Amino acid sequence: MARRPGRRRGIWAIALMVLGIALAAGPYVYMFGRFTPVKQFSENMLPTIPVGEVLVMEKDPEEVRHGDVITYDPADWGFDGPFVGRVVALGGDHIAYAAGDRALTLNGKPLDEPYVRDGDPGAGGVSFAVSVPQGRMFVLGDNRGNSADSRFHPESHEGTLPVSAVTGIDAGLNEEAPLVMALGLISLAGVPLLLTGFGLGIASLVARRRRPVEVHGPVWGATRVDAP
Repeated sequence: MARRPGRRRGIWAIALMVLGIALAAGPYVYMFGRFTPVKQFSENMLPTIPVGEVLVMEKDPEEVRHGDVITYDPADWGFDGPFVGRVVALGGDHIAYAAGDRALTLNGKPLDEPYVRDGDPGAGGVSFAVSVPQGRMFVLGDNRGNSADSRFHPESHEGTLPVSAVTGIDAGLNEEAPLVMALGLISLAGVPLLLTGFGLGIASLVARRRRPVEVHGPVWGATRVDAP
């Protein structure tokens, strides 16, 4: 059987285009599958997060840790989320503050919070002493003078929320983050492969149209006519 013109180029064209699409689109599929953008509309996280800043949040985190900036669903407080806040205590912790203290105490020790606005952890004047149940968390905003957080909902499990209320953790990603740069390079690498495959595909089609297929040997179905 004769080989069709441009067949090899056609195979390479398909392979390069498939690989190019995978490399060019794969990073975006990965990013949108694992992360989600959230815009900060409140002043509750000043000065850490300015109003209007877009955060890249990791969805469905496996672990929530002390100090994590999170988005969470405040349904237990009767609100619709997501809200942005910081986890200051987790299950088994005792978190407390008394008016006039220079710091919150976590398990009896002063809690270092360099992120708090104006360095005043007690802004808002709310005293509390909470033993956080297992599987729950105590959430505060960095702008303690303007944050509707765990301090103001003592009627609901002393202001704590279930860890399952976390919808995302700040991944700290920006244009200069190593992960973003690596995915960007992978995506860019896919573009020339895609263009090369497209070019080979066109060349293959042109070759098939210009050069007929050569046939060797008998043609099946042909009728032989003897000369008189």
